[in-house]
Amino acid sequence: MACTTARQGYNYTVLLSPQRVIADTNKAIHKILGGELRILKKIREYVVASGGKRIRPLFQYYLGAAYGVDSRTLISLGALIEIVHAASLLHDDVVDNADERRSRPTGAKLFGNKQVVLAGDHLLSSGLKYLSSMNNPAYMQIFTDSIQALTEAELMQMQYHFDLQTSTKIHNAIVDGKTATLFRAAGALVAAHRKSAELYASESARLGLEFGRYFQERDDYLDYFDATRLKKKGLQDFLNGIVTQPLILLLAHVNRHERKFLATEWEYARRHGKIQSEAGILSLMKKYTIQAFFAGELAERQTALLAGLAQLPEKRPREIIKAEFEKILAVRTL
Repeated sequence: MACTTARQGYNYTVLLSPQRVIADTNKAIHKILGGELRILKKIREYVVASGGKRIRPLFQYYLGAAYGVDSRTLISLGALIEIVHAASLLHDDVVDNADERRSRPTGAKLFGNKQVVLAGDHLLSSGLKYLSSMNNPAYMQIFTDSIQALTEAELMQMQYHFDLQTSTKIHNAIVDGKTATLFRAAGALVAAHRKSAELYASESARLGLEFGRYFQERDDYLDYFDATRLKKKGLQDFLNGIVTQPLILLLAHVNRHERKFLATEWEYARRHGKIQSEAGILSLMKKYTIQAFFAGELAERQTALLAGLAQLPEKRPREIIKAEFEKILAVRTL
């Protein structure tokens, strides 16, 4: 897959384009997810077809390449991260009773809850089986830690479902567990490959954690203020009883009458599965300039991330990961 030579102390690899990384990741996913049963074949095709931008494998690949990790290893690790992510989505859609994700039918809608739950388990077991063949105990530790974090965060989100008192601390813990954990894992896997004594405290893992936090907070911003970029209707977090940063910021500013209005809308969404007055909620967001304030926070985080990416050791991977980051994750502000 790659030609290797020594350069500046790194195992330098001929770099793959983002399109090639995505294509090779899809091939690896298809290879890892075996099974001859008809439903397993259908789920495998569904997982490959619904991969979206493959931001996690791209992050894994270019972050690792910046530290000289070979392409073959990075494609395998990126595919495994995407499989864990896909399994978590299959399970989430059953838990959330969701019919659509990013304007496409969910696995639960297409195949039924029972089959999707078992298929998600099959994804995880197939991924772990392949992972064990890589003969790296640190890799196994990182993946099992990540699966545990994903599960605990989902349980935490269920515990605080439609809880308008959800604190910033709880929200941040859910973000770290459900989203940031796999980006942190990407960085920790790079550290493990380099045989670093520090996995989660490594520079690459810390960068991955911050990247994952930004990725989720950006989605939370778009849900209220630019949902078309997510290919879904707006205010889905409010509708589904999930407290995110825009709502936390709003609740910190509203008066008693406005808080009562929000609580009434919240309860109506819980009981009826729809929002009575999206315009009323967005009007309060505008009144208290929540969009501008949150966009400012995201801009600061983006600047810090770009500064972190600028410190990566190999120039070409560093340039590509920065370009992909700016292209995919930039936030439109007022």
